[in-house]
Amino acid sequence: MPYGVRDWPIIGPQHNDKHCLDFEHTHYHLDARFMPSWHGHHCEWYWSHVAVSPMQAKRGLNAGGFPPVVWKRRECKRLENPQTDALFKRAAESKTFQCLHADYVGRQAKHDGRGWVCPHRSVPLADHAPVDGVIRCPLHFMRIDASTGKVLASEVPSQ
Repeated sequence: MPYGVRDWPIIGPQHNDKHCLDFEHTHYHLDARFMPSWHGHHCEWYWSHVAVSPMQAKRGLNAGGFPPVVWKRRECKRLENPQTDALFKRAAESKTFQCLHADYVGRQAKHDGRGWVCPHRSVPLADHAPVDGVIRCPLHFMRIDASTGKVLASEVPSQ
């Protein structure tokens, strides 16, 4: 990842995705809301990789694990990843994500006093605005009913 980012903004806890996604390496996901643009424009390749290329710990790459998380105030550069709709569409069409989402449909999200928290990886969703009554978790693309906190089935976003 390029261009002056020295402290990587992350979203959600450190985890692995062995179940359904078959990704055993411990990792974090980058939070696109706090990432600089690539050369000042919205390159589809760059933003897709921000969302799906995790910071990982495995043999040869952060093999000793990650340093502790440091909380810092950062400038929010956008409300979400510019490729969010395309990423949700790809997840809805993916058999591995369908497996993961099917396991969570109907589950109740917790409320942390500010807003809903995704039941899959405990990502706070208070800062993610609902669209048509649905909050979309940016970590693994869960859809949560903004009024009830129930996880909804995957749905291909309209174009």
